[in-house]
Amino acid sequence: MSRKRSRWHVVLISKNSAIIVLCLASVLFLREWQPSASALATVWGSLSQAVPAVPVAQSTRMAVGGTALPSPLSAEAQLQEIARRYDAPPIDARIDPVWKLIPGLNGIRLNIQETAKRMAVQGYQAPLVFEQIPPAVSGKDFVAQPIYRGNPQKRQMALMVNVAWGAEYVPEILKIFERQHVRATFFLDGSWTAKSAAIAKMIAAAGMELGNHAYTHPNMSRLSRVSMISQIERTNTAIWRATGVKADLFAPPSGDYNDMVVRVAAGLGMRTILWTIDTIDWRKPSPAVIVSRVAGKRTPGALVLMHPTAPTVAALPELIAVLRKDGYSLVTVSQLLSPVRPVPATVQDALHS
Repeated sequence: MSRKRSRWHVVLISKNSAIIVLCLASVLFLREWQPSASALATVWGSLSQAVPAVPVAQSTRMAVGGTALPSPLSAEAQLQEIARRYDAPPIDARIDPVWKLIPGLNGIRLNIQETAKRMAVQGYQAPLVFEQIPPAVSGKDFVAQPIYRGNPQKRQMALMVNVAWGAEYVPEILKIFERQHVRATFFLDGSWTAKSAAIAKMIAAAGMELGNHAYTHPNMSRLSRVSMISQIERTNTAIWRATGVKADLFAPPSGDYNDMVVRVAAGLGMRTILWTIDTIDWRKPSPAVIVSRVAGKRTPGALVLMHPTAPTVAALPELIAVLRKDGYSLVTVSQLLSPVRPVPATVQDALHS
Protein backbone atom coordinates (compact mmCIF):
# COMPACT_ATOMS: atom_id res chain seq x y z
CA MET A 1 0.00 0.00 0.00
CA SER A 2 2.80 2.43 0.84
CA ARG A 3 4.40 1.82 -2.58
CA LYS A 4 1.04 2.56 -4.31
CA ARG A 5 0.53 5.76 -2.30
CA SER A 6 4.06 6.88 -3.17
CA ARG A 7 3.39 6.30 -6.87
CA TRP A 8 0.22 8.43 -6.76
CA HIS A 9 2.10 11.11 -4.84
CA VAL A 10 4.69 11.31 -7.61
CA VAL A 11 1.96 11.47 -10.24
CA LEU A 12 0.26 14.33 -8.36
CA ILE A 13 3.49 16.29 -8.11
CA SER A 14 4.15 15.75 -11.80
CA LYS A 15 0.68 16.99 -12.71
CA ASN A 16 1.11 20.15 -10.61
CA SER A 17 4.53 20.74 -12.10
CA ALA A 18 3.10 20.39 -15.58
CA ILE A 19 0.43 22.97 -14.80
CA ILE A 20 3.05 25.43 -13.50
CA VAL A 21 5.21 24.91 -16.59
CA LEU A 22 2.19 25.39 -18.83
CA CYS A 23 1.26 28.65 -17.09
CA LEU A 24 4.83 29.97 -17.38
CA ALA A 25 4.90 29.05 -21.05
CA SER A 26 1.60 30.85 -21.56
CA VAL A 27 2.97 34.04 -20.00
CA LEU A 28 6.05 33.95 -22.21
CA PHE A 29 3.86 33.27 -25.22
CA LEU A 30 1.66 36.29 -24.45
CA ARG A 31 4.61 38.61 -23.98
CA GLU A 32 6.25 37.54 -27.21
CA TRP A 33 3.39 37.13 -29.66
CA GLN A 34 0.37 38.99 -28.09
CA PRO A 35 -2.37 36.78 -29.62
CA SER A 36 -5.92 37.84 -30.37
CA ALA A 37 -8.75 37.77 -27.83
CA SER A 38 -10.28 34.69 -29.51
CA ALA A 39 -6.99 32.81 -29.27
CA LEU A 40 -6.71 33.76 -25.61
CA ALA A 41 -10.20 32.43 -24.95
CA THR A 42 -9.15 29.04 -26.36
CA VAL A 43 -6.02 28.92 -24.18
CA TRP A 44 -7.81 29.96 -20.99
CA GLY A 45 -10.61 27.47 -21.74
CA SER A 46 -8.11 24.64 -21.92
CA LEU A 47 -6.38 25.75 -18.75
CA SER A 48 -9.65 26.02 -16.84
CA GLN A 49 -10.12 22.26 -17.22
CA ALA A 50 -6.83 21.62 -15.44
CA VAL A 51 -6.88 24.39 -12.80
CA PRO A 52 -9.67 24.65 -10.20
CA ALA A 53 -11.96 27.64 -10.91
CA VAL A 54 -11.81 30.74 -8.70
CA PRO A 55 -15.18 32.30 -7.80
CA VAL A 56 -15.95 35.08 -10.33
CA ALA A 57 -16.61 37.76 -7.76
CA GLN A 58 -13.14 37.21 -6.25
CA SER A 59 -11.11 36.73 -9.43
CA THR A 60 -8.82 39.22 -11.13
CA ARG A 61 -8.06 38.78 -14.80
CA MET A 62 -5.21 40.21 -16.84
CA ALA A 63 -5.47 41.61 -20.34
CA VAL A 64 -2.61 41.41 -22.82
CA GLY A 65 0.02 43.89 -21.66
CA GLY A 66 -0.72 43.36 -17.95
CA THR A 67 -3.81 45.56 -17.46
CA ALA A 68 -5.91 44.40 -14.51
CA LEU A 69 -9.42 43.40 -15.52
CA PRO A 70 -12.12 43.25 -12.85
CA SER A 71 -14.48 40.31 -12.78
CA PRO A 72 -17.84 40.85 -14.50
CA LEU A 73 -19.72 40.93 -11.21
CA SER A 74 -17.39 43.43 -9.52
CA ALA A 75 -17.30 45.56 -12.67
CA GLU A 76 -21.08 45.81 -12.77
CA ALA A 77 -21.22 46.81 -9.11
CA GLN A 78 -18.58 49.49 -9.63
CA LEU A 79 -20.34 50.91 -12.68
CA GLN A 80 -23.63 50.98 -10.79
CA GLU A 81 -21.90 53.01 -8.07
CA ILE A 82 -20.44 55.43 -10.63
CA ALA A 83 -23.89 55.85 -12.18
CA ARG A 84 -25.38 56.56 -8.77
CA ARG A 85 -22.80 59.28 -8.13
CA TYR A 86 -22.79 61.00 -11.52
CA ASP A 87 -26.14 60.46 -13.25
CA ALA A 88 -28.17 63.68 -13.15
CA PRO A 89 -31.21 65.19 -14.88
CA PRO A 90 -30.91 68.17 -17.27
CA ILE A 91 -31.32 71.69 -15.87
CA ASP A 92 -33.16 74.34 -17.88
CA ALA A 93 -31.68 77.77 -18.55
CA ARG A 94 -33.47 80.51 -16.62
CA ILE A 95 -33.53 84.21 -15.87
CA ASP A 96 -32.39 85.10 -12.36
CA PRO A 97 -33.47 88.49 -10.94
CA VAL A 98 -29.89 89.22 -9.86
CA TRP A 99 -27.61 87.15 -12.13
CA LYS A 100 -29.74 87.49 -15.30
CA LEU A 101 -29.27 84.55 -17.69
CA ILE A 102 -28.19 81.35 -15.94
CA PRO A 103 -27.18 78.86 -18.69
CA GLY A 104 -28.81 75.44 -18.81
CA LEU A 105 -26.94 72.21 -18.19
CA ASN A 106 -27.17 68.82 -19.84
CA GLY A 107 -28.28 65.81 -17.88
CA ILE A 108 -25.96 62.80 -17.94
CA ARG A 109 -26.57 59.06 -17.86
CA LEU A 110 -23.87 56.39 -17.74
CA ASN A 111 -24.26 53.75 -20.43
CA ILE A 112 -23.34 50.82 -18.22
CA GLN A 113 -23.54 48.20 -20.96
CA GLU A 114 -21.19 49.99 -23.37
CA THR A 115 -18.79 50.96 -20.59
CA ALA A 116 -18.70 47.35 -19.35
CA LYS A 117 -17.70 46.16 -22.84
CA ARG A 118 -14.75 48.54 -22.85
CA MET A 119 -13.88 47.67 -19.27
CA ALA A 120 -13.67 43.98 -20.18
CA VAL A 121 -10.82 44.81 -22.56
CA GLN A 122 -9.15 47.91 -21.03
CA GLY A 123 -9.81 47.39 -17.34
CA TYR A 124 -9.95 50.47 -15.13
CA GLN A 125 -8.43 52.62 -17.89
CA ALA A 126 -11.56 52.13 -20.00
CA PRO A 127 -13.29 55.39 -21.00
CA LEU A 128 -16.69 55.96 -19.44
CA VAL A 129 -19.57 56.20 -21.92
CA PHE A 130 -21.86 58.99 -20.73
CA GLU A 131 -24.92 60.20 -22.62
CA GLN A 132 -25.47 63.98 -22.46
CA ILE A 133 -29.18 64.83 -22.31
CA PRO A 134 -29.94 68.42 -23.40
CA PRO A 135 -32.36 70.51 -21.33
CA ALA A 136 -35.77 71.51 -22.67
CA VAL A 137 -34.83 75.20 -22.31
CA SER A 138 -31.33 76.34 -23.31
CA GLY A 139 -29.54 79.67 -23.27
CA LYS A 140 -30.25 80.03 -26.97
CA ASP A 141 -33.92 80.39 -26.13
CA PHE A 142 -33.12 83.77 -24.56
CA VAL A 143 -32.02 86.05 -27.39
CA ALA A 144 -30.68 89.12 -25.58
CA GLN A 145 -29.69 88.61 -21.95
CA PRO A 146 -26.42 89.52 -20.21
CA ILE A 147 -24.48 86.75 -18.46
CA TYR A 148 -22.78 87.19 -15.10
CA ARG A 149 -22.04 83.56 -14.28
CA GLY A 150 -22.21 79.97 -15.46
CA ASN A 151 -24.49 77.27 -14.14
CA PRO A 152 -23.82 76.76 -10.39
CA GLN A 153 -23.94 72.96 -10.84
CA LYS A 154 -20.59 73.06 -12.70
CA ARG A 155 -17.59 73.06 -10.39
CA GLN A 156 -15.68 75.26 -12.78
CA MET A 157 -14.56 78.88 -12.85
CA ALA A 158 -13.33 81.06 -15.71
CA LEU A 159 -10.52 83.62 -15.47
CA MET A 160 -11.10 86.65 -17.73
CA VAL A 161 -8.36 89.16 -18.58
CA ASN A 162 -9.51 92.48 -20.06
CA VAL A 163 -6.68 94.01 -22.10
CA ALA A 164 -6.64 97.67 -23.10
CA TRP A 165 -3.25 98.41 -21.52
CA GLY A 166 -0.57 96.52 -19.53
CA ALA A 167 0.92 94.75 -22.55
CA GLU A 168 4.23 94.35 -20.70
CA TYR A 169 2.59 91.91 -18.26
CA VAL A 170 0.80 89.75 -20.82
CA PRO A 171 3.77 87.46 -21.71
CA GLU A 172 4.34 86.54 -18.04
CA ILE A 173 0.62 85.88 -17.52
CA LEU A 174 0.69 83.55 -20.52
CA LYS A 175 3.74 81.72 -19.13
CA ILE A 176 1.93 81.12 -15.84
CA PHE A 177 -1.17 79.82 -17.64
CA GLU A 178 1.01 77.54 -19.76
CA ARG A 179 2.89 76.14 -16.75
CA GLN A 180 -0.35 75.59 -14.87
CA HIS A 181 -2.23 74.20 -17.89
CA VAL A 182 -4.92 76.88 -17.62
CA ARG A 183 -7.00 78.19 -20.51
CA ALA A 184 -8.44 81.65 -19.89
CA THR A 185 -10.40 84.22 -21.91
CA PHE A 186 -8.80 87.51 -22.97
CA PHE A 187 -11.14 90.35 -23.93
CA LEU A 188 -9.21 92.66 -26.25
CA ASP A 189 -9.72 96.37 -26.77
CA GLY A 190 -9.90 97.01 -30.53
CA SER A 191 -7.58 100.03 -30.68
CA TRP A 192 -5.05 98.22 -28.46
CA THR A 193 -5.24 95.17 -30.72
CA ALA A 194 -4.61 97.26 -33.83
CA LYS A 195 -1.43 98.67 -32.24
CA SER A 196 -0.34 95.46 -30.50
CA ALA A 197 -1.13 92.81 -33.12
CA ALA A 198 1.97 90.75 -32.25
CA ILE A 199 0.92 90.38 -28.60
CA ALA A 200 -2.67 89.61 -29.59
CA LYS A 201 -1.33 86.89 -31.86
CA MET A 202 0.80 85.58 -28.98
CA ILE A 203 -2.32 85.31 -26.80
CA ALA A 204 -4.17 83.34 -29.47
CA ALA A 205 -1.14 81.11 -30.15
CA ALA A 206 -1.01 80.23 -26.44
CA GLY A 207 -4.45 78.63 -26.78
CA MET A 208 -6.38 81.35 -24.99
CA GLU A 209 -9.93 82.29 -25.95
CA LEU A 210 -10.40 85.78 -27.40
CA GLY A 211 -13.31 88.13 -26.79
CA ASN A 212 -14.33 91.67 -27.79
CA HIS A 213 -13.87 94.63 -25.38
CA ALA A 214 -15.06 97.43 -27.72
CA TYR A 215 -12.74 99.69 -29.72
CA THR A 216 -12.06 102.78 -27.61
CA HIS A 217 -13.23 101.66 -24.14
CA PRO A 218 -16.39 103.83 -24.11
CA ASN A 219 -19.44 103.73 -21.85
CA MET A 220 -21.52 101.71 -24.27
CA SER A 221 -24.90 102.72 -22.80
CA ARG A 222 -24.27 106.37 -23.78
CA LEU A 223 -23.71 105.60 -27.46
CA SER A 224 -26.15 105.62 -30.32
CA ARG A 225 -27.11 102.29 -31.85
CA VAL A 226 -24.91 103.01 -34.87
CA SER A 227 -21.91 103.77 -32.62
CA MET A 228 -22.50 100.61 -30.62
CA ILE A 229 -22.37 98.54 -33.79
CA SER A 230 -19.22 100.37 -34.91
CA GLN A 231 -17.42 99.73 -31.60
CA ILE A 232 -18.11 96.01 -31.74
CA GLU A 233 -17.54 95.49 -35.46
CA ARG A 234 -14.28 97.46 -35.60
CA THR A 235 -12.93 95.42 -32.70
CA ASN A 236 -13.93 92.15 -34.31
CA THR A 237 -12.12 93.25 -37.47
CA ALA A 238 -8.96 94.16 -35.52
CA ILE A 239 -8.98 90.79 -33.72
CA TRP A 240 -9.53 88.92 -36.97
CA ARG A 241 -6.69 90.74 -38.74
CA ALA A 242 -4.27 90.16 -35.88
CA THR A 243 -5.14 86.55 -35.01
CA GLY A 244 -7.55 85.06 -37.55
CA VAL A 245 -10.04 84.50 -34.71
CA LYS A 246 -13.73 85.42 -34.98
CA ALA A 247 -14.81 86.56 -31.52
CA ASP A 248 -18.35 85.85 -30.33
CA LEU A 249 -18.13 87.12 -26.74
CA PHE A 250 -18.53 90.81 -25.87
CA ALA A 251 -17.44 92.33 -22.55
CA PRO A 252 -18.68 95.95 -22.32
CA PRO A 253 -15.99 98.28 -20.91
CA SER A 254 -16.43 99.03 -17.19
CA GLY A 255 -19.43 96.67 -17.24
CA ASP A 256 -21.55 99.52 -18.62
CA TYR A 257 -24.51 98.40 -20.72
CA ASN A 258 -28.24 98.77 -21.26
CA ASP A 259 -30.81 96.65 -23.04
CA MET A 260 -29.89 98.13 -26.43
CA VAL A 261 -26.23 97.20 -25.98
CA VAL A 262 -27.18 93.58 -25.30
CA ARG A 263 -29.60 93.51 -28.25
CA VAL A 264 -27.01 95.03 -30.61
CA ALA A 265 -24.40 92.48 -29.51
CA ALA A 266 -26.90 89.64 -29.95
CA GLY A 267 -27.75 90.94 -33.41
CA LEU A 268 -24.06 90.63 -34.28
CA GLY A 269 -24.00 87.03 -33.00
CA MET A 270 -22.33 87.87 -29.69
CA ARG A 271 -23.14 87.14 -26.06
CA THR A 272 -22.70 89.96 -23.53
CA ILE A 273 -20.41 88.87 -20.68
CA LEU A 274 -20.07 90.54 -17.28
CA TRP A 275 -18.48 89.04 -14.14
CA THR A 276 -19.24 87.30 -10.87
CA ILE A 277 -16.06 88.28 -8.99
CA ASP A 278 -14.05 91.46 -9.58
CA THR A 279 -10.41 91.41 -8.43
CA ILE A 280 -10.23 95.23 -8.76
CA ASP A 281 -6.60 94.59 -9.65
CA TRP A 282 -6.43 97.79 -11.74
CA ARG A 283 -6.07 99.64 -8.41
CA LYS A 284 -2.83 97.69 -7.84
CA PRO A 285 -3.64 96.01 -4.49
CA SER A 286 -1.22 93.50 -3.02
CA PRO A 287 -1.21 89.98 -4.51
CA ALA A 288 -2.58 88.64 -1.20
CA VAL A 289 -5.61 90.92 -1.49
CA ILE A 290 -6.31 89.69 -5.03
CA VAL A 291 -6.14 86.06 -3.89
CA SER A 292 -8.36 86.82 -0.91
CA ARG A 293 -10.99 88.59 -3.01
CA VAL A 294 -11.37 85.62 -5.33
CA ALA A 295 -10.98 82.86 -2.75
CA GLY A 296 -13.46 84.50 -0.39
CA LYS A 297 -16.18 84.63 -3.05
CA ARG A 298 -15.35 81.52 -5.04
CA THR A 299 -18.40 79.67 -6.21
CA PRO A 300 -19.21 77.14 -8.95
CA GLY A 301 -19.78 78.86 -12.28
CA ALA A 302 -18.00 82.10 -11.33
CA LEU A 303 -16.54 84.48 -13.92
CA VAL A 304 -13.46 86.22 -12.49
CA LEU A 305 -12.44 89.64 -13.87
CA MET A 306 -8.73 90.49 -14.06
CA HIS A 307 -6.34 92.86 -15.86
CA PRO A 308 -2.65 92.65 -16.81
CA THR A 309 -0.92 94.22 -13.79
CA ALA A 310 2.15 93.40 -11.71
CA PRO A 311 0.09 92.33 -8.66
CA THR A 312 -2.03 90.08 -10.90
CA VAL A 313 1.08 88.32 -12.19
CA ALA A 314 2.32 87.81 -8.63
CA ALA A 315 -1.08 86.56 -7.40
CA LEU A 316 -1.89 84.09 -10.17
CA PRO A 317 0.18 81.04 -9.07
CA GLU A 318 -1.27 81.04 -5.55
CA LEU A 319 -4.77 81.85 -6.80
CA ILE A 320 -4.75 78.93 -9.23
CA ALA A 321 -3.43 76.60 -6.51
CA VAL A 322 -6.14 77.67 -4.04
CA LEU A 323 -8.97 77.16 -6.52
CA ARG A 324 -7.70 73.78 -7.70
CA LYS A 325 -7.18 72.57 -4.15
CA ASP A 326 -10.86 73.31 -3.60
CA GLY A 327 -11.77 71.15 -6.60
CA TYR A 328 -12.35 73.82 -9.24
CA SER A 329 -11.44 73.35 -12.89
CA LEU A 330 -10.31 76.56 -14.62
CA VAL A 331 -11.80 76.85 -18.10
CA THR A 332 -12.62 79.43 -20.76
CA VAL A 333 -15.82 81.47 -20.67
CA SER A 334 -17.29 79.46 -23.55
CA GLN A 335 -16.53 76.18 -21.79
CA LEU A 336 -18.11 77.45 -18.58
CA LEU A 337 -21.27 78.58 -20.38
CA SER A 338 -21.53 75.38 -22.41
CA PRO A 339 -24.40 73.03 -21.45
CA VAL A 340 -21.99 70.07 -21.54
CA ARG A 341 -21.69 68.64 -18.05
CA PRO A 342 -18.11 67.70 -17.06
CA VAL A 343 -17.59 64.01 -16.29
CA PRO A 344 -14.59 61.82 -15.40
CA ALA A 345 -12.78 60.37 -18.39
CA THR A 346 -12.09 56.80 -17.22
CA VAL A 347 -13.41 54.26 -14.75
CA GLN A 348 -10.32 54.77 -12.63
CA ASP A 349 -10.85 58.56 -12.58
CA ALA A 350 -14.43 58.11 -11.39
CA LEU A 351 -13.52 55.60 -8.68
CA HIS A 352 -10.76 57.84 -7.28
CA SER A 353 -12.44 61.24 -7.59
